[in-house]
Amino acid sequence: MDNDNPEKRFQTIYKPLAKFLYTHQSFPFSISLNGTVLQFLKKRKNELITIFKELVERKQLEILGGAYYDAILPLLFPVDRNGQIDLLTSEIRQTIGKRPRGMTILADAWEASLVNNINTCGIEYILLNNQIVQEYKDSYLPLIMSDLGKSVEIFPYYEEFIPTTDIDPQDFINVITKAVSRAQRKSTFIQMEPNRVLVISLNYEQLLPLMEDKWFEKLYDYISTLTDSKILLSTPSAYRKDEVVKLPAYISCGINENLLYDEQLNKNKSSNKNKGSSSFYNILEEYSCGASLYRKMLYTSNLVNQYKGDKIRKKSARDKLWLAQKGQAIIWNSSDIQSNLINRQTSYKYIIDIEKILTEEDTFRETITNFDYDCDGLKEYVCRMKNFFSYISLISGAMMELEVRKGGGNYVDNLSRIEEWDGENDKYRRGIFVDHVFSEEQFDKYINGLPAGDGIFSRIQYTESKYSQSHKEIQLTASAIAMESKQAIFLKKKYIISSDGLYVQYILRNDSDKPLKMKFAVESNLTNVHSTLEAESNFSLELVDAGEKLTLDNDFSLNKAYSNGMLNNVTTVRASDLENGVSFVFEPNEKCGYYYQNLDFKRPDKKGNIITAQSALVSTLFWNIELEPGMETEKNINFAIVSVKKQKKA
Repeated sequence: MDNDNPEKRFQTIYKPLAKFLYTHQSFPFSISLNGTVLQFLKKRKNELITIFKELVERKQLEILGGAYYDAILPLLFPVDRNGQIDLLTSEIRQTIGKRPRGMTILADAWEASLVNNINTCGIEYILLNNQIVQEYKDSYLPLIMSDLGKSVEIFPYYEEFIPTTDIDPQDFINVITKAVSRAQRKSTFIQMEPNRVLVISLNYEQLLPLMEDKWFEKLYDYISTLTDSKILLSTPSAYRKDEVVKLPAYISCGINENLLYDEQLNKNKSSNKNKGSSSFYNILEEYSCGASLYRKMLYTSNLVNQYKGDKIRKKSARDKLWLAQKGQAIIWNSSDIQSNLINRQTSYKYIIDIEKILTEEDTFRETITNFDYDCDGLKEYVCRMKNFFSYISLISGAMMELEVRKGGGNYVDNLSRIEEWDGENDKYRRGIFVDHVFSEEQFDKYINGLPAGDGIFSRIQYTESKYSQSHKEIQLTASAIAMESKQAIFLKKKYIISSDGLYVQYILRNDSDKPLKMKFAVESNLTNVHSTLEAESNFSLELVDAGEKLTLDNDFSLNKAYSNGMLNNVTTVRASDLENGVSFVFEPNEKCGYYYQNLDFKRPDKKGNIITAQSALVSTLFWNIELEPGMETEKNINFAIVSVKKQKKA
């Protein structure tokens, strides 16, 4: 069940469900509660806990376990998997008085290696979507899967039998009876008629109308009239008390097919027919923002688990880590589009808190490391500084992640434009210091928000020419051919990283045999990390142009400014996130032109309406480049991260 709003769930589900069960003592039920909801009920609704305890004692109610913070278990290291399961198990035992024997898995994200973790944590069975167990789904028998000498039972649950308010309980029972009878006729087991079990799992949206319609009362009344029925209501634990037939099975991986369908958002809908055999990694391939957060979770988990200092500090960091691992931060939710950014940025904030905990010690040293951080087969340059964390990719040579210790999250948590919803496709990833070389015609399109090609260097793989950990210096090079003029261009890009920012040096060389006349643009995309998309939550933008300070607000017209000769002699650009008290300052070594755009990324909600999912500030410095053959020019940008006074919320 979706437990994002505990108070709402209490009023609409838990309270009426407890009342129904208390007055219908022969109606068994199982319920899954995550740790956050359980804590809420303990602190705010203790009377419900008292009723739950009594229902559990009379074996009418079963509380199921799982990951404390609804984590996507296959994506975690074993130590975090076990920690999350054990934490919720302990919480249920202390709160209800009886430890869970079964558990649910968020999104049915299954992987064979989970058998070992689940068994080690003392969990004996799990519920899993029948689409994931295709070969065994119509047997209506529990499965048993073993791995390295440990085993766990699997109860498939069947979405095709989920009742609705317009289904009469008698018809509902008839449909189930016929399905089970067909399975029995096809059975080849030695035991003639093993007891079949058909599990139905209901989420909040499915359960709410049934509760409002008092459908379970109707079902109870109908079953009570059956004198010779073989239909029995039961919980999985009660069913398991008898020696029942279990089918040996091996399920390598799986994911809820409905979730997989919702996740086709960063590309066109795929035609994957056998969705049940897909894994959660298929979703990460489609949803790049979720994949980026996942990679940061793994990196942070390594930092926490390898930390050898103060035990209290390590425990505090691990608590934050498990909070950051909430599965809803990685899943794309089409029911509430804007919650996706909120969930991701909340996880990034917990990760920032972990970094603060681990870097407060005097033994911490700022480092630049070089390894395959994002698992794309290429090495990245990971900058773990006192005041920020980032990494620089060889693809486009740009910064693809930036978390500020005093900021609000990851400022490079950008989506990509998709033509179906945004009117055009982005051909490159939107990071900080993305390089473009445009012709005049292409640049005119670019500053008018029209497709302008990919700017040559924004999609090129750079090559490392120098890397120094001690000097915190990275030098990259790339060569390209201008699309229109077919001229060869060489670009050298040097980063020097400091505690409060970085310095970027560009050397652009004309390797062709004729004069080069182009626009060189350096684009930075800063995510609006706030929970709302209103104009006042976006960046405050100031700059110095020809010695005059300008504030660029919603009333500022770029076209009018360009026609009046403005924004061509810019020496400083300051983009401020006043809500979090952080400013990003760009200072070129020589005067340049400036372009900016508040870019909205559109996505369809569950009803198909195209709405704004999140937004970003596109901030671009540009220069006119005229080079004779063999000649080169140098451009430098100093990028500083500055703390400013926070703006109080209204």
